[in-house]
Amino acid sequence: MEAQHTYVHLNVANDLPKPRLSPAPISAATSRLIQQRLGRAIRQRRRMMDLTLQDLAGACGVTFQQVHKYESGLCSMSASQLWCIAVALEVPVSYFYDCLAVPELVGGVDDIED
Repeated sequence: MEAQHTYVHLNVANDLPKPRLSPAPISAATSRLIQQRLGRAIRQRRRMMDLTLQDLAGACGVTFQQVHKYESGLCSMSASQLWCIAVALEVPVSYFYDCLAVPELVGGVDDIED
């Protein structure tokens, strides 16, 4: 008796129609705003925990000057660095994004002053 095989064509990810994505509203001004807001949230949490810049820097393996730059919004940080800071400050990464309001970032961001 011969076995019959039924083959089913499974779509792979590349075969599926690609969804149309709307462009992300990230301008240079939006990027600066995000860095500043994340930095403020980091500083606020660090102070809430009564930690110094040096304490946080030591926990994250960077210099206290680098932590100061993050908190001041002078430079951006990688996702892994933000994760490390979140672990050190005992909060989920999402904690730092709670300070961002999406409607505020869509259009007119150049008019926002902080």
